[in-house]
Amino acid sequence: YAGLIRWTVVFRVAYAALLTVGQYLVWASGGLTRAFLNAPLDPSMPVPLVQNFPWLFDNRFGYFIFYSWARFWLSAVVALVAAWLFWRFLRSLERRNDRFFDEGEVLLGGLCALVVGWPGVVVFVGLAFLFVILASVYRRIFLEESYTTLGVPILAAAAVTFFWGNAIVEITGLGVLRI
Repeated sequence: YAGLIRWTVVFRVAYAALLTVGQYLVWASGGLTRAFLNAPLDPSMPVPLVQNFPWLFDNRFGYFIFYSWARFWLSAVVALVAAWLFWRFLRSLERRNDRFFDEGEVLLGGLCALVVGWPGVVVFVGLAFLFVILASVYRRIFLEESYTTLGVPILAAAAVTFFWGNAIVEITGLGVLRI
């Protein structure tokens, strides 16, 4: 799983970089859009990012950097941070009581959170906890087992999120989290 996590992180970063390069090429090839590549942003602009890092945006590529960050890089960074936080949560759970996990399930949870991305990770985490509860009830009533590991519920939550995550985001009103 660790190798898959590394490849997924590389993919997210490479995809954002590819989109940035593509945007640059599209704007550089057009007559009117070329102006976007030569437009600095005024540091007094009421955007905290621009105000806190004026040296980054008060130059020839200021608008392009701002646009690329907001459109391509921010969602990748938020997805990586959210997946890392979920992985850290699972690690802390494992350290507290490792009976909830079979070997590799913590990494599997981090990998699934990376794959579903942002805002899918919000749906994924909610579904993972719901599926853990449902699996626990099922195992307790029908199998008379006391403990439930988190691997199968995590995989089920990832599958549902991967295939129907966008619909769930819209139905639940989580569309406001889209970047």
